Amino acid sequence: MKVARIACALLAAGTIAFLAGCGSDPAFTSGKVYLGQEDYENAIEQLQISIRNSPDAWQPHMYLGMAYADTEVLQMAHDELFLALDLAADDKAKAEVENTISYYWLLYDKEGERLNDAAQYLDAIDQFEKAIVIDPRQVNAYINLGYALHMSMDYDRAIEVFEEALEYDSTNEVLIENLIRVYETKGGSLASLGDHELALQYFEKIQQLDPDYPDINYNIGMMYYSGKDYNDALRYFHQHLELSPDDEEVLYRVFLAHWAIAKELDETGLDEAALEEHEEAVAPLERLIDLNDTEVTYHRALARVYAKLGREDEAMHELNMVESLLRGEIPLRETEEEAGSETGEEAGEDTGGEAAGEETGGDAAGEGE
Repeated sequence: MKVARIACALLAAGTIAFLAGCGSDPAFTSGKVYLGQEDYENAIEQLQISIRNSPDAWQPHMYLGMAYADTEVLQMAHDELFLALDLAADDKAKAEVENTISYYWLLYDKEGERLNDAAQYLDAIDQFEKAIVIDPRQVNAYINLGYALHMSMDYDRAIEVFEEALEYDSTNEVLIENLIRVYETKGGSLASLGDHELALQYFEKIQQLDPDYPDINYNIGMMYYSGKDYNDALRYFHQHLELSPDDEEVLYRVFLAHWAIAKELDETGLDEAALEEHEEAVAPLERLIDLNDTEVTYHRALARVYAKLGREDEAMHELNMVESLLRGEIPLRETEEEAGSETGEEAGEDTGGEAAGEETGGDAAGEGE
């Protein structure tokens, strides 16, 4: 990509100073002239001669960097421009070099932004990568590049880019937000493939960046739950319930986790410990029924827990509720005049489909079995 000669215009004000510093070097003067004529081959040759003549002069390095940038030899452009920045003798000279670096960086970054807006992500990626070569200090190019990679479903590279950018600006809120989003996408993708252990690592990374991120405790809990680490799952489910105490899905998962732990304890002969887990399973089910008295799954599961605890009258009461609901009756609550108008159709399609009370026989209470 041949670029306009705007850079030379930006630097015109500094020409007198340059001539004062390198005016006695005809190679430098020739190099600038060739550069203005877009004769890059001769410009590069003359500027290289000037650098050999005066290796510590910053102006030849800057102009050589411009020549490389105009011909998209970007790594060499970066090297020469930043060497010029190091050699610049005073603040004014440094500002001249910084302006030149910014000019070329903006060429690629702005074009990348245009392509991102047009959803041309692969082309945008190319532009942002070029911008980063010119000036790796600019966090915006990393954010834009990471976004384009995320949208093109290259999650691993997006994560790599965002994490690298954190080294330059660890408090940038936009950067952190984008990194969290790609962690969430990657974690969800892994979870859908059944790799809950690796997915857990990404959800934990989110928690490290933002402990209050919505549903993060639920997601971590679900990864432990899916891996049958029920105790850790319960720890995160309860943290989630501290903020969302009426979350029916999580309340039901709490019940299922206790039921699964109790089953494992029963199988190893630890009957008393199993009863304690069944006792712990009562509270979330009772809360679920308070929230949604017409969900058959909740009554059926509570009946089975009561039966495990030897609370036969209460178990029978819940089974009667199940029969009434299945017959289409709306039961009267013992503590209210009416059960309310909710049908429960929204509450348990996900939980009910996996739940324990789908069968009245057998030993299981649900998917935690």
